[in-house]
Amino acid sequence: MNNSSAPALLDKPKRRRKLTVRRVLGFFVALLTVAGVLAANVPTVGATVGNWYHQYQITRPSYEAKNGLWVKLDIPAKFRINGVHSTLLNDGDVLIMAGSGNNQAFFNAGTFKTLLLNPVTMQEKLIPTPWDLFCAGHIELPDGNILIAGGTARYENLDPVYPAGSMTVVNNDTTQPWTLPKGTIFTAPDGAQFASAFALTIPRATTRPGANGGQPTVVPNQQNVWVDAVTKGKSSLEAATERYSVQGLIGPQADNLLYGLGTPMTLQTQNFQGTKDAYVFNVKTERYVKVNSMNYARWYPTLAEMGNGMDMAISGLNGQGQITMNSESFDPTTQTWTQGPVRGFPTYPATFLTENGELFFTGSSAGYGPSTAAWRTPGFWDIKTNVFRPVPGIADPGDLETSASVLLPPAQNQTIMVLGGGGVGQSSSSTSRTALIDMAAPDPSWVRGPNLAEPTRYPITVLLPNDDVLVTGGSRYYRGMHGSDNRDTRIYDVATNSFSWAANSLTGRDYHSGGILLPNGTVLTLGGNPLYGNAQDTQPQTFNQEIDVYFPPYMFAGTRPSIESAPKVMQLQHSYLIKVSQPSSIQDLRLMRPDNPTHVTDVNQRSIAVPFTQAGNGELEITLPANANLVPPSYYMLFAINSKGIPSDGYWVQVP
Repeated sequence: MNNSSAPALLDKPKRRRKLTVRRVLGFFVALLTVAGVLAANVPTVGATVGNWYHQYQITRPSYEAKNGLWVKLDIPAKFRINGVHSTLLNDGDVLIMAGSGNNQAFFNAGTFKTLLLNPVTMQEKLIPTPWDLFCAGHIELPDGNILIAGGTARYENLDPVYPAGSMTVVNNDTTQPWTLPKGTIFTAPDGAQFASAFALTIPRATTRPGANGGQPTVVPNQQNVWVDAVTKGKSSLEAATERYSVQGLIGPQADNLLYGLGTPMTLQTQNFQGTKDAYVFNVKTERYVKVNSMNYARWYPTLAEMGNGMDMAISGLNGQGQITMNSESFDPTTQTWTQGPVRGFPTYPATFLTENGELFFTGSSAGYGPSTAAWRTPGFWDIKTNVFRPVPGIADPGDLETSASVLLPPAQNQTIMVLGGGGVGQSSSSTSRTALIDMAAPDPSWVRGPNLAEPTRYPITVLLPNDDVLVTGGSRYYRGMHGSDNRDTRIYDVATNSFSWAANSLTGRDYHSGGILLPNGTVLTLGGNPLYGNAQDTQPQTFNQEIDVYFPPYMFAGTRPSIESAPKVMQLQHSYLIKVSQPSSIQDLRLMRPDNPTHVTDVNQRSIAVPFTQAGNGELEITLPANANLVPPSYYMLFAINSKGIPSDGYWVQVP
């Protein structure tokens, strides 16, 4: 599957427009002749006329040149999946990952799905998926392959009938680690029994030299595991922390070497639980490859790349449904995980790499975590010293959950924009606020930006090659409740700090949705998972499996420039010659990192300005920036943009 026939997709709206306009014009004239007579007798005819006229209007060339055009992709039923996670690969394919797709029946059956889609040729391929990656974190590695870490070990239980809780298994054995299979029985002092939900291994204990030459001290090791009561009902409730014996151990083992320390065992709501699993999707072989597991289980984590190519895993729910406070970093070379600084963030925190190597937390997040200011306030995080410098002052600070954050183009300006959002959890609060901050300022502070069209949770934001930002979709209420999905589409102009109208989207999108810039300059959108299937909130949840492509106005603005040749690999701070059409008209060059969205979060999306000079003979001499924090190692699309704001197709370049 490759992206070599890019013009095929570009031709689709042209053919569609001619066909649609021809049919609309003929039918519209006929309807006008009889509309007055039929309107009184057939009330639906008026609506039909309106629908056809609307279709006629939005497919006129003048409308498309101003507002763009949406096209629905025809995906065969067997390839339709729940597009919770997605990423653009460096061959132009889109990897769409569902796992169980927020469907517990699929989880129970072990049915986990991934789709590989070429949106140009419309080739589709289902990829065997060896674990439930639903609600994992994912990121492109420097070699172009995709790291996916975490996922779902267990679905939430809103009305449990078996008491359950967390068990800390303590190993005092200095001679060996202990591996306990799934279903290991832990017995409370009162005889109540609890079975472990997962297998686990507890490393052996270590020793510390005794003081003044005395006996060495044993330092136990421990691991946590979720346990469920063997017997349902209140008879298995445990009100206090207790010491549990491990079934099958006898003699001193039972008393001293290995035992459990259980939290209170309750019938309270049980959260989703994460896994430690980590896999790499190999772009060339089109399959998942297991790599070393993380040190900590994660569900709803963020993966953020650092300038040295390492990837930070931050936050997420652990194997007990609690926030993981420990960060860790993945080394793509050794494929190993190393303990990072300890700090609490809400799940899927929006943490952007700054030019000085810190991470800036915008306050945006999704789903879980305390509502206190200590957890929610934006600020700079120095991962080397674990010092967090808060930057309060953003408008509507209580409405940052389910907001979107984006590093505005070009990345050299170091300006973050936060858009929309709502209150923590299932709050009815939402906001139309946007806010901006210059991270490179001596004393960074928030300033108000232009409002969205309406209060919006889950807005989709995609950087465009001409430095605009596409903003589309979302809902006023939590997960589209009360039928509140909107189809608003706006284009944010960075230079003027203003929104302009664009063509309304074809379908509503809210929770579990995303958008991706394609190499030809169009934008693919997918997903949407409203809590209810109707506006009255009486039908079960649904998942929007429709995939649409938006053609921005620049696709209809005239002849596009092209990059005819360029090196495939470029080093930072080096200069190169590239050959382009229309060389004298080229105004900007942009390196754009492939989009990687999930849960309103894509902290690795960025567009970098590339300086250039005219070199003659249709060539430009370009020089890459020197700062790896500005241009982290990755594959990028290089776009040439002319003086009319029309971009070329993206040209794939690796920056190692």
